Amino acid sequence: MKKQKDIKMKTYKFFLIPALLLALSANAAQAQELSAREIMDRNDAQRRTQDEQSELTMELINKKGKKRVRKVSQLTKTRADGNENSLIRFLAPADVRGTGLLTHEQSNRDDDQWLYLPALKKIRRISASDKSDSFMGTDFAFEDLQQEELDKYQYTLLRSEELDGQPCYVVEAIPTDAKEKKVSGYSKRIFWIRKDNFLAVQIHFYDKKNDFIKIFNATDIRQIGDSGKWRAHRITMENRKSKHKTVLLFENYRINEGLADKFFTRRYLERGR
Repeated sequence: MKKQKDIKMKTYKFFLIPALLLALSANAAQAQELSAREIMDRNDAQRRTQDEQSELTMELINKKGKKRVRKVSQLTKTRADGNENSLIRFLAPADVRGTGLLTHEQSNRDDDQWLYLPALKKIRRISASDKSDSFMGTDFAFEDLQQEELDKYQYTLLRSEELDGQPCYVVEAIPTDAKEKKVSGYSKRIFWIRKDNFLAVQIHFYDKKNDFIKIFNATDIRQIGDSGKWRAHRITMENRKSKHKTVLLFENYRINEGLADKFFTRRYLERGR
């Protein structure tokens, strides 16, 4: 009887040890966080597509609650070199209709940006010194509408925490490139990036004096069809000093349906055809 008991105990230990090792291995994997740069790389990959288009309602709301509403279309396309072109065009009301911002992302120099103002019938090139200026009276600066140039920043993983019930990485971004430090309106930004889909759901912006000046929030996040991409359908950017905020309400996301190159030319920016 004792021999049988010993055999059962040995069998139990035989199955128990691998299970314990497996559990320890799983815990170790969970404990090993991604680096801050790896998190930002995955955030960048989540954002990028072959092409993308959407429509949105833009609400400009002052501290008294007075609202101005604009209709906007947004297009992006990845070029053969892996960089992106994008076009933001105002559709309504009449006083801004036809206004557009064309951006060509560049790898080894500043992105090219052109703003078309139909009232002046003129295309204005946005220089690096204009990056911190407000875009069309919104709470977004021109630099907020450019793609994140990862190699120009030092990223630090500050902690992990939940935001609106979702586990997030909290990552600090500080410019390291000398020119970026000079032309950017920000000394640093802090990102809350969801762990499940690597989408940035909140960003804090700090000015040159290191004061917390703006907050970005992305909500109503949904997966777009079978694209594997997640997008916020409501984005708010609020200036904490002026109490002014810009709300973007997105609809009709279409991903990888095919966009012609002509949409991302200066000719199309100016003429709409």
